[in-house]
Amino acid sequence: MQNQQQHRRIQRPLRRSISIGCVIFIVVLCSILIVTSYLNYRRSLYQRFESYIHDILKYVERHIDGDDLMECSATLSRSEKFDELEKFMDGIKEDFDIHYLYILKPIIKDGKHCIMSIISAENYYDRYIDTEGNLYLGWISDDEYDKETVEKLFTIMGQNKIIYYEEATEWGTDYTGSLALLDSQKKPYALLCVDIDITDIKALIRKHTLETLFIILLLGATFTVIFLLWIRFNVTNPIQRLETAVVEFAQKSHGQRNLTDMRFFAPVIHKKNEVYSLSEAVTQMTLDMRDYVEDIITAEKKADMMQQQASQMSELANKDSLTGIRNKTAYDKEIKKLEYDLSTRSLKEFGIAMIDLNFLKKINDTYGHEQGNYAIKKLCNIVCEVFEHSPVFRIGGDEFVVILKGMDYRNIENLVIDFNMKLAELADDGNLEPWEQVSAAIGIAQFDSEIDANVLNVFKRADQKMYECKKAMKALREN
Repeated sequence: MQNQQQHRRIQRPLRRSISIGCVIFIVVLCSILIVTSYLNYRRSLYQRFESYIHDILKYVERHIDGDDLMECSATLSRSEKFDELEKFMDGIKEDFDIHYLYILKPIIKDGKHCIMSIISAENYYDRYIDTEGNLYLGWISDDEYDKETVEKLFTIMGQNKIIYYEEATEWGTDYTGSLALLDSQKKPYALLCVDIDITDIKALIRKHTLETLFIILLLGATFTVIFLLWIRFNVTNPIQRLETAVVEFAQKSHGQRNLTDMRFFAPVIHKKNEVYSLSEAVTQMTLDMRDYVEDIITAEKKADMMQQQASQMSELANKDSLTGIRNKTAYDKEIKKLEYDLSTRSLKEFGIAMIDLNFLKKINDTYGHEQGNYAIKKLCNIVCEVFEHSPVFRIGGDEFVVILKGMDYRNIENLVIDFNMKLAELADDGNLEPWEQVSAAIGIAQFDSEIDANVLNVFKRADQKMYECKKAMKALREN
């Protein structure tokens, strides 16, 4: 009885899994169909608008004297042709179903991205009766356009085709077409734009989408019911009978010594396929699974050991063997990370300190390499002590680099003074051996977004300042 109850508990999830899988498949399929229908319907409507906008822009463009309009926009003075063009554009706005028709020019004034109006078409009432709010020649926006919008308009001016885009306004949604106007020298000087209100169209698209959603969901639900009924009679019920036979076989086989009793009685299934081969494979399958799990455990242990070794090797590969700090390989990785942070604008301030040990060759040649190594480690200790909040790298025999961040970046001037004072104390200590009186040149450069395109630029400036420091120290020593 207990085994039968366990059998029923095991059997039920399969039917639920198939049902859930079927429902998920239908939902995904319906979603794809709905999205496809929405995109196709939207594309067809927008293509009509683009054709309509294209005809208006090309029609207006043919009535524009490019050189005259460019002169008017440059001098901010109206000409006879300018007045005629303004009246012509007013007529176009009256005769066609458009929201706005205008000519503008993106500019940068006092370092700020702005828009200058050249012509803005108006209806008769707004042009001659209620003129408040009309845009005149030379009107410059204050905060109506953000920097990204102005930069987009600059980009459109550089393209020899009509650019379409959607804009949300406080009155609704407009679909805009912009065409760069060229003078007789084929140079762009302004943008001719048409706005069409598509608020109602977006509502129409939503209505069409909801109707399509209802139809597709109805068909999907019908198919799901039919499919689940078919699955029940052709899949889950036969599998249930097969599973019952396997459980009975397992019960009879448990602890069985008589091989003649270890027989698998296959259930009556109308479509017999893998049932007979399954009955022959049951015993061997259990043995194979045991061996397989044993192999997996052995493989996992080996994998853990290899991962441990790889981690140790990676740590050694990034560590300087003499000083114990990070080496050139670790520095290269840090530079790549800094470059990535700069590209994503998640890093706004950092600096680089370039430090070079003086007289290392002389110490090696005079006192031996052991003393030279002592001088390197001594300088390394001083650098790490002074710049305790920043990563320190040894990138060459006598060269150290510090990536200045956080507290060290904000306190850089005091840290440089502290660093030079510590070296000066060593130089003035007469009880020290020559290789203990370490001397070093330091150069500092801070990232400046105006002049630095990448981390390498900051490094070069720091290296140049270090070289100048070394040169000054050498000159002072000779004097």
